[in-house]
Amino acid sequence: MDVKGEIVRKSQNLFMRYGIKSVSMDDIAREVGISKKTVYQHVEDKRQLVTEVFENHIKNDESACCTIMDQTANPIQQLLDLAQHIINRFRHLNPSTLYDIQKYYPSCWKMFTNHKNEFIYQQIIDNLHLGIKTGLYRSELNVAIVAKLYISLIDLVTKPEQFQGDKIEYLDVYKQLFDYHLNAIMTDEGRSYFNQHKEALIN
Repeated sequence: MDVKGEIVRKSQNLFMRYGIKSVSMDDIAREVGISKKTVYQHVEDKRQLVTEVFENHIKNDESACCTIMDQTANPIQQLLDLAQHIINRFRHLNPSTLYDIQKYYPSCWKMFTNHKNEFIYQQIIDNLHLGIKTGLYRSELNVAIVAKLYISLIDLVTKPEQFQGDKIEYLDVYKQLFDYHLNAIMTDEGRSYFNQHKEALIN
C-alpha cells in the first residue's frame, strides 16, 4: 500500500465532508487504518498535510479539466462536461471547508487564487475563442473582459459569507452561475444546442 498516497487521499475525503478544522490527526489515522505515529512519519504536521492535500486536489482538477476540454471541439459541450465534473465535486463539499482554508490556511488559499487567475482564466479564454470561431458564442464578445467577469463570479461562489442565512446550497449557486454565463455569451445556434443538452445538468 502507498501509505503516503492513502493518507493524502483519505484526508481529502474527510476535509471535503467535515471541514478541515473539525478533522483531527487521530481521525485521519483511524480512517487510513494506521497509527498516528505512522501518519507523522509521512507528514510533519496537519498544516503540511493540508497543503499536500490541496496541491494534489488542484493537480487532479487541472488534469481532469484538460482531459474534458480535449474530448470535444464543441465549446458548449466542453463547459457542460466540465460543469458536471465540478458539480460532482460540490456534492461532497462541506461549506466550512472553504471557510477553514480561507481563515486558517492562507497559503493554500493563495494557491487556489493563483490556480483560478492563471489556469482557469486561460481555460475560459480558450473556450471563448473556440465558441466565437464555431459560431456558438457571439462574435462581438470582449474575450478578456468576459473571462474576468467569470472569474469574479467564481470569487462570489467561493465566499461562504455571501449566502449565509439564505439557505442557498453551493450546488444551486454554481448551477445558476453556469446558466447565467452561457446565456450571456451564446448565439441563437449555441442556445439551441445548450437547451437540448442542459437538462441532465441543471435538474
